[in-house]
Amino acid sequence: MLSVNDLSCGVLDSVSFTAVRGECTAICGPSGSGKTTLLNAIAGHVDYRGSILIGDVNVNSIPAWRRPCRHLNQRLYLFPFLTIENNLKMAQYAAGQPRLKEKRKEVLEWMEIGQLGGRYPSQLSGGEQQRAALARALVTEPGLLLLDEPFSSLDWSLRTRLWACLQDVQRRLSTTILLVSHEPREVDALASRRFSLQEGRLKE
Repeated sequence: MLSVNDLSCGVLDSVSFTAVRGECTAICGPSGSGKTTLLNAIAGHVDYRGSILIGDVNVNSIPAWRRPCRHLNQRLYLFPFLTIENNLKMAQYAAGQPRLKEKRKEVLEWMEIGQLGGRYPSQLSGGEQQRAALARALVTEPGLLLLDEPFSSLDWSLRTRLWACLQDVQRRLSTTILLVSHEPREVDALASRRFSLQEGRLKE
């Protein structure tokens, strides 16, 4: 579960909401309304006022790299000098988790790229890179996944396949997802609840 209380940061003005464990909650709104700022605050990348709880843990004093969430946007941030499997291994290491090869293989299979673990990011197509980035985000089984328009650069056939993969993994792990999207079809496909962010204020 995610609970945000009286969050103020940049354009955001006393934003409060709750996202239910195991469900996808969408944040919609025009450019400049504060959607990306909200995700950056939850991830710990910017300073803010208010409180954020992930599960039952207040994460205000926890640095970004130790928060129990993963943040994915259009920039995939895959390490180009590491194979895909070693990108996942690095995520396990950074999270202080056992670097279990079986877990890496399992998550790559979930993303339908099990055969690509030995390749480098530059050897993958755009859709495959997106799947690899999702696999890296999910290999540590985060309680919360923050998605900031991660699929917007992909064509529709790739998007819909990735939506299906994401929904499958969400069911397996009971991951809470907070999705920022401009695309109504994406919100309809993935989200069970949605909020509208207008000029820094949140409305359901």
